Amino acid sequence: MADPGQMQLISSDGYGIEIQAIGYQFPEDPDERIRRSWLMIDGTANCAEGTWHFRWQALTPEEAVELSNWLRKAAAGEIPAPSAAGPHAAGHNGPYFTEPNLTLTLVGYQQQEAVLRIGLDLEFLPPWRKHNRAGDPFVIQCSLSAADLLKAANDWDTQIAPFPP
Repeated sequence: MADPGQMQLISSDGYGIEIQAIGYQFPEDPDERIRRSWLMIDGTANCAEGTWHFRWQALTPEEAVELSNWLRKAAAGEIPAPSAAGPHAAGHNGPYFTEPNLTLTLVGYQQQEAVLRIGLDLEFLPPWRKHNRAGDPFVIQCSLSAADLLKAANDWDTQIAPFPP
């Protein structure tokens, strides 16, 4: 079971991720810009192949806020799904993060659920699939209701509240 407030993006099949912001990368740095530059993200991923833990400085505080906003937009159906015939057929409609460790893409909406593709790369990769170059993430797909997405956004807001941009 997740810690209270830990953000969960987990399908009914049990596959997905749980993440939490656990602090700044450089909490003791006297320069506030450096101290608040990166958030340490701690998480667990679960898929058919197994379960693993990861921890890395993967999001800026601003990107953490962007993640929450994106989840709310996905819950409201405000993120257009890629269309095979449209200009974003192979594109990425998720939030942009500087580090490639985590990517989220809305695949579409099915049976009143948002279908997300969660990409885990570099330090977030499963132990059986490690490599040193970004660009080939391990993907977990999960379907989440609007209520699940809103709960994830609210839990994420709780996680990042102590770490303002």
